[in-house]
Amino acid sequence: MAAGREVAPGDRVIGMAASQAEMVHQGVFYDLEVDTTRAESMECARTIATHVT
Repeated sequence: MAAGREVAPGDRVIGMAASQAEMVHQGVFYDLEVDTTRAESMECARTIATHVT
């Protein structure tokens, strides 16, 4: 996703998206996490909906 977008314009440092993704989530605890790489979008939506309502 983000890694693919950094290649397209040709003016970005390759690998920066992956390194920043790791860094910005360090030490942060979330109420809910959904893994969109392993679940279908509707399954993710249902999981989120049950935690919001």
